[in-house]
Amino acid sequence: MEKILEELNQVAGVKGSMVVTKDGVVVAEALGPDLQKDVVAAVSSHMIQMSERGLEELGRGMFERFVLTSAHGRMVFVNLDVGYLVVIIKMEMRLGQVLIEVESAARKIRGLNRRI
Repeated sequence: MEKILEELNQVAGVKGSMVVTKDGVVVAEALGPDLQKDVVAAVSSHMIQMSERGLEELGRGMFERFVLTSAHGRMVFVNLDVGYLVVIIKMEMRLGQVLIEVESAARKIRGLNRRI
């Protein structure tokens, strides 16, 4: 799983990536030196739980993917069924191409989980 994350981090604009559980437990991570694992995991857990709760209350089921945009960058969250892929992206990057790579990494990680 770490190898998949490291490959994803080679994509232009990707600052780091990790796989976390809904509760924020880090399963695997490949974060850059300027990203704190515990902080990213905590923010991710909060965003995932709040999003799922809101979607459930609206009767929309669980999210597949969502993008959080801030003044300094983006976080992409992808539901892996057994956890969540979290990717931190620089703001100046075009999101379309990066999302293709993020979804490819998510498919690979899902494939790993099916073999276990």
